[in-house]
Amino acid sequence: MQLLRRIPLYTSQLFLAYMPFHIFLSQWVSVYTGGLDVWKMGKDVLLIGAVMFTICLVLVQGKVNRVFKVLVGFAVLYGAMHVILWALNPDIYGRSAMLGTVYNVRLPLLFILGYGAVLLVTKFAFSSVIKLIIGVSSVVAAFGVLQFFLPQDLMTHFGYGIERGARALFLIDDKSGLLRVMSTLREPNALGAYLLVPIALLTSLLLRPHDAGRRYMLAGLLGVHLLALFLTFSRSSWLGAVLVIALVSGWQFRTAAIRILQRFWPVLACALVVVGIGLFSIRSTPFFQQYVVHSNPNEQVKDLDSNDYHWLFVKQGVEGIVDRPLGHGPGTAGLASIQNPAGSFLTENYYVQVGYEIGVAGLALFIALNAWLYRELWRWRSEWTVPILAAFWAYVLTNMLLHTWANEAVAAQWWILAGMLLAVSSTSPTIKKTRRVD
Repeated sequence: MQLLRRIPLYTSQLFLAYMPFHIFLSQWVSVYTGGLDVWKMGKDVLLIGAVMFTICLVLVQGKVNRVFKVLVGFAVLYGAMHVILWALNPDIYGRSAMLGTVYNVRLPLLFILGYGAVLLVTKFAFSSVIKLIIGVSSVVAAFGVLQFFLPQDLMTHFGYGIERGARALFLIDDKSGLLRVMSTLREPNALGAYLLVPIALLTSLLLRPHDAGRRYMLAGLLGVHLLALFLTFSRSSWLGAVLVIALVSGWQFRTAAIRILQRFWPVLACALVVVGIGLFSIRSTPFFQQYVVHSNPNEQVKDLDSNDYHWLFVKQGVEGIVDRPLGHGPGTAGLASIQNPAGSFLTENYYVQVGYEIGVAGLALFIALNAWLYRELWRWRSEWTVPILAAFWAYVLTNMLLHTWANEAVAAQWWILAGMLLAVSSTSPTIKKTRRVD
């Protein structure tokens, strides 16, 4: 029975280790085995089965608590909204509707899996999961750095190609030579977003007391992650990393940070002015235009670059929500809509995507879940809460600019980890509700 109760934990660890390599392995292995769609969908089928098994086991073992009831209730309600809207809009392309439902609903399912896995075991070391996360992400980051120096057609040898649903090469505005690394993930923005949690964890660990050898190792790992992040040239992830490091540093050393701000605010203000002047002075250089703002200096007035398209899609998404506040149905926007042969609609904003698909009520429900989970994590805060909640705000930022939560590696890493942390914190007798980390 003890082994049976640990199956959800083993499954959670499997997802954390496998998801960052899912695209790479499915593209490569399917070249020899065939069944690419089976490889792609297998993880979601396993997730649904694992969550159902976890829920049943929690019920049988009498481990159900208030948080678990809320999580399961939300997942059922959120999933039902997708199914109902799909039924009310039968003209939706079926494959897109199915994928849209899976992409959206798997977020609470991942949280349930992580939370239930910890509820079912008698002994659990959260630090062991942290080591797994950092170990896997270090491999991903190192390969990303190496990828920048390898031949640009490298991924074609592993089954990558547009015709197989995974681009082998990403260039800034499709300009030759301006390479963006993606490592083993689907694309550069996904890699950048995936690295935010490990960067938060490594920053938190580095700021704690350690011997010199361990500190150098942590600094080296953080350096590799930051270099890989830089080489993605993902502006949203750059901003997310700045926010993560600032929040972790400020929250872990809140008292010291306040003293420093009170004492040196004139110096910091001058530094911000100098940085602003520096950015303004290089605003017309090829490096700034191409690598930072991804703008085409040769574009005509009628042309649109990536920034123009971003705001255009967001505007169209908001207009769609206003036009049909009850929703257009799952899969009508976001990455799932790419499957539709009649055309896709990328809102370039995950929250706008949810509102467009399942309406204002669905968006409000999703935001309510996020706010409730944040409150619960902060209420039972412990030493690991700081990096997890810092990453939460970074993902709020990136999801305002991209469809970040639609990526399986990014979603699995944060939602499973947050579920485990909440279960550990709220059930541990050694952690008080008012405990602080500074």
